Amino acid sequence: MNDLKIISLIFGLLLGAIHYYSEKLKIPEGANRYRVISFAAGISIAYLFLDLLPHAYEAAAHLKNFVFAFLLLGFVIFHLIEKNIYKHANREKLAKELKEVHSVSFFCYYFMVGIVLCNKIQINLLEGSLFLVPIALHAALSTASLGKIHGEIRESHWAKITLSLSSLMGVIFVHLVSIPNILDNILVSIIAGTLLYIIVKEFLPDKEKGQPLFFALGNLLFIGFFLFLEFFRN
Repeated sequence: MNDLKIISLIFGLLLGAIHYYSEKLKIPEGANRYRVISFAAGISIAYLFLDLLPHAYEAAAHLKNFVFAFLLLGFVIFHLIEKNIYKHANREKLAKELKEVHSVSFFCYYFMVGIVLCNKIQINLLEGSLFLVPIALHAALSTASLGKIHGEIRESHWAKITLSLSSLMGVIFVHLVSIPNILDNILVSIIAGTLLYIIVKEFLPDKEKGQPLFFALGNLLFIGFFLFLEFFRN
């Protein structure tokens, strides 16, 4: 097993640990929480526009205009799942049915994340590392975290472990099965659409809750790091 494969497995385990302990990572409501979220939003939005969306656009060579359809698909699916869960959260029967939908969606999303993460690391370790940062932030802070899964699922030890290891399973899947470039491009586009939804919906706090200084710091930090990497790439 080469070094990049080992690193991809370590990154998958890291995401798993963040998922498993996401409830303990929760920041109490208040100014500090919005500072952290605003900082994470600055990093995430910079990554989305400077790296992930350009890579999704490059996929147009294989997918043509369908790349935008998959971007939209990622955005719409996550929105519909979240809205249905919150809409029926107080209806006991529907809530029980929807907890499975939420759990399966969670698993599938982070399984795809694991596939894309592994492919990016195999192409370029820095690409994979850049991709990991916003994904890890969302895993810890957003509704795409295990802490937002229905309580009965989280209380099941084996279900919690299975969901936590979804990204690692995606990484292992790539090591066992060759993923065609066109499928990888589709997954990148879907994940880009999902990240766009998460950032707009959750990582840009409403009105006075936002912390513009911390958003700008996160943005500038990522832009500086990105330009630094681009300098050495060229």
